[in-house]
Amino acid sequence: MNRRRLACLLFAVAAVGALAGARGAAATPAPEALLQRAFDRTLNAPGVRSMELRIHRGGQLVSRRAFDIAYRREHDAAQSLVRFTAPAYLRGHALLVLATPTGASDTWLYQAEERRPRRVGATHKADAFYGSDLSFEDLEHQRYATWRVRRLPDDAADGASHVVVEAVPPGGSQYDRLVVWIDAARTAVARVDFHRGDGREPMKRLTVTLDGVAEEAGHLLVRHMRIEQIGRDAWTDVETRRIAVDPGISPELFSASVLEREGDDLYELATRHARAPSGRR
Repeated sequence: MNRRRLACLLFAVAAVGALAGARGAAATPAPEALLQRAFDRTLNAPGVRSMELRIHRGGQLVSRRAFDIAYRREHDAAQSLVRFTAPAYLRGHALLVLATPTGASDTWLYQAEERRPRRVGATHKADAFYGSDLSFEDLEHQRYATWRVRRLPDDAADGASHVVVEAVPPGGSQYDRLVVWIDAARTAVARVDFHRGDGREPMKRLTVTLDGVAEEAGHLLVRHMRIEQIGRDAWTDVETRRIAVDPGISPELFSASVLEREGDDLYELATRHARAPSGRR
């Protein structure tokens, strides 16, 4: 092969490689978009679900909490309404979380004995959510476009390939950074390490059970998660007992008036708001 033909061949190989690289780069979403999509697919299905928190201390199940939660997201707006169903002394307690245009969340707590909602202030968002290993902040709606996000080296565990992303909140968080493992095949959150300070070990970890998970309307119907305190014999199992995916769930469900309706069933309320004309309930 003469030099001219060799040069042409090398040029063609380089051009094909550059084109393939450009296509690969275009097909790979920005880490912020990938992170948002993974969380939305895994944890943020619109509609209503029934959940149970099983709280463990010292290896023993010490308490249970059950609640229904309605969730809605549209573009950058997100709302959730939590209403406790068990134990009996928590029935009527409710929580309303509303996203703000800045990406922060306003959280309102209603306790039946107080008869009026009160705002959960920033100083209390790190508090344990009803004795569990979740905090009030963990229930907030995050817009990862406002976070500082970067990819870390990919990882493989339990036969699955994971994209690993580090996310630093913009401020006002109890966490200094999150490290998130995203199942590459499903675009699903598999694990989240919550870090406080500069230590290598996280303060707590969320693990999502993805084996056998079903999918509906682009969302994964996750049935089990575990949030554990690292270095302590303490964890909370989060079980989903029932789920009704509803991409068209009404925004009118997420209001202070609905927050205070202690006896109403969220599934029935969601159906009623979907069927009734606006302004008539």
